[in-house]
Parts: sequence; C-alpha cells; structure tokens
Amino acid sequence: MSAEGTIAVAANPDEATKEVPTTTGERPRATSDESRATSHAVLAVPVQVDTNTPETRRKPSAADFGSHRAERAPGPAEEGWRGVVNEMSGHAFRLPPSCAELQRRAWRAAAQRGLSGHKTIVFVNLKGGATKTTATFLVGATLGRVRGGNVLAWDNNENQGTLEQLSMAASHDNTATDLLANIDRFAIPSNSPELTNYMRPQGENRFHALVSQNEASNQEVIDGAAFVQLHGMLRQFYHLILVDTGNAATASTWQAAVEIADEIVLVALNKRDSTKKLAATVDILIAQGLESKLARGVLILTEPAAPARKGSNRDKASDERRGYIAEHFGHYVRDVVNVPYDEALSEGDEIVYENLAPATQRAYLAATAAIVDGL
Repeated sequence: MSAEGTIAVAANPDEATKEVPTTTGERPRATSDESRATSHAVLAVPVQVDTNTPETRRKPSAADFGSHRAERAPGPAEEGWRGVVNEMSGHAFRLPPSCAELQRRAWRAAAQRGLSGHKTIVFVNLKGGATKTTATFLVGATLGRVRGGNVLAWDNNENQGTLEQLSMAASHDNTATDLLANIDRFAIPSNSPELTNYMRPQGENRFHALVSQNEASNQEVIDGAAFVQLHGMLRQFYHLILVDTGNAATASTWQAAVEIADEIVLVALNKRDSTKKLAATVDILIAQGLESKLARGVLILTEPAAPARKGSNRDKASDERRGYIAEHFGHYVRDVVNVPYDEALSEGDEIVYENLAPATQRAYLAATAAIVDGL
C-alpha cells in the first residue's frame, strides 16, 4: 500500500510496458503490443479504508440504553371546559388538553429545568418607571410558584427603590443596608436561619425579597464593592437571585450588578421614551463587552394603557411601535415577550398575584420560561 492510501497492482512484474512515441497535438494510438501490456501495467487503485469497524465503532452504554424513552402522550386536560368535563365526570372522560394548555405545560417545564449551580439575573433600563421592579417581582413569583426552591428578588437601586411597596410586609423593617452591617454573622453557615430577619417572605409566591434603603437619599448607601460582598454571601443560600437595578449607569452598584450577571433582561413600556432609553442602555452594555449576557436574555415589553379600540389611530400606532421595537431589540436578545396592560398593577401598590388577569399570568410564565432557557 502506498503512502497515499492506494494499492500498487502488478499483473506480471517481469514484463514492462512498451513505450509509444507521440507527436505534439496527436493522441497516441494503442498498438496491439500496448493493448496486451495494459494488463501487465502497474495500476494505482484508490482504496476506501473502513474505519467504522466492530473494533473501532463506539458501542452504546447502559446510560445510553437507560436514556431512551418512548414519547409519552400528554395527560388529560386540566384547564378550560375540557378540564371541567374531565373533573365533573370523575375522570371517566379523559378529554385531551387544548393547544393553549399544551403551550402552558411547555412553559412550565422550561421554567422547571435544572440549572448548573447558582444563577443571577439582572433587570435593566436606565429609564425610571419602566416596570423593572414589577418585572423582577413577577418573575420571582412565577419562579416560586412553578419552580420552587430558594429564589431571591433584590432591590439594588443606588438610592431608594420601590420593591418594598410591591412586596408583602414583614415583621421587621430591615433592608440591604442592615444586612450589610451584619454580614460577618453569615460567614458561619449555621447562622443562615437569621437571614429571615432581613428578608421578606412572599407567601404563596414562595420567594424572598431584599429591599433597598427605606429613606430617600442622593448618595449611594451600598456601593459596588458592598454589592459584590453581599452577593458573594447570598449566593450561598439562594439558587436564583433576581436583581432590580437603578437608573444610573455610572453608579458602582449598577456596574457591579451587570458584571456579575449570568443573564441580562431588558424591561420597557411600549412607549417612545421608555424604549428610546432602553436602546441607549443596550449601547452602554455592548460598549462594556456584555453582549453575550444580553444574547441570553429577553425583552419584557409591557403595554402602558388599556387597549384602544381595534383599528383606531392609537391601536395602529401601538402595533407599529411594537413591531419596530421587536425588530430593533431582536438583534440583541433571544426573545421579546409582550405583557398586556393590567389594572391590578396600575396603582404601584402591593402586588396580589391572584388579582392579575390570566393573560398577565400567562405572559409572565412565557417570560420566565424564556429567561430560564437562557441560563
């Protein structure tokens, strides 16, 4: 066998081929001697070497065998009129779920996916009143209700945040500044139960809230270094931390949060001023080399007012703006999730999840599933 992977074949090595002179431009004619010699010539025959032999082929393991599972049919409907019929019949009827219910099941399964270690998700828009805090709270509530586990929503506003207003009250008024003052206590893991003195449990939402200072100030109370110190401690006790940020990209707390994030989520109202400021926020993040964290995230886009009459000028303008927003930010994030206007969120007061419209709950389930997919 030659080095090129061919085999040299000699029909009769004692005989040589006969040389035939040629004239330029004229194709040589085969002589009878040449015809006979052809069978004696040395021929280069390409050979395909089969490397996929029983000796070299990878053989399936027990893990491969065990991982094979037949596709299961979905269980009977639990929602809508089909679910009611199934329930009232004592499950004598087993009507299949609707497409909408199957979609919600897929979102729940995505939100429940296992994660490799602790993850931190940061919500950003340098425009105030863009629903960052609302989104942080409701993603936390959705994770708590659907996924469970140790979830923390943290108001990291450089001044005074509003997570306290949206959250259930606690038996104390401690904030992140009080936790920072006593952080050394939690160098000892056995002191972890004392965290309840600084957190605000959110009932059926099954997550904790850590609120920012409760007095207005123009000065950073917790700077970037303190944020990193607190985060390093809290990540030992919470699998998922959701960080609500402030409105100043120059604040060291904001800088520390986006640097520490595993995923950055964009938040805005479907309004010109809110999305224009968000576009500027994206430019800042890209300039800081954080494009990959954005690429894992989503945009949560909320309608600022009740829907206008179908076909009205306001309705057309809203649709046109929504399309342009999706086109622009779609270059940076994995998905854009639209959240409808909800009267239950209009007052900026404590959020009662059960009072949310079903469409709002579905939208935040979709957003949460997309966020977890990015992790």
